[in-house]
Amino acid sequence: MICSDENPSYRSLGKEGFTHRTVNHIKLEWIRPSQLGLVHTNSAENFWSLFKRGLVGSFHKVSAKHLFRYLNEFQYRFNGRDHDLFKPVLANLVGRPKMPYRKLVALG
Repeated sequence: MICSDENPSYRSLGKEGFTHRTVNHIKLEWIRPSQLGLVHTNSAENFWSLFKRGLVGSFHKVSAKHLFRYLNEFQYRFNGRDHDLFKPVLANLVGRPKMPYRKLVALG
């Protein structure tokens, strides 16, 4: 199911074989029940918000040539956000030998 607002550019989605449901933000409708589940755009808006903040905060400039790589990275981050990644990462770091600064900054 694809959920969107009532922007006219999304109308063709239902004609392409997708199940398309909408919410009407103009009428202050943000979420509504459907036979297929809840209809809302919160997840999509959340993803794009995180993506835009990441670009401004981390990457600053993105070329069109590599845009798909940035989107893939943020898709991975977004899909893994509910998992407790801190414990496995910390467990992986503990017990490893220290890396000397010289090795850390080596160019090759």
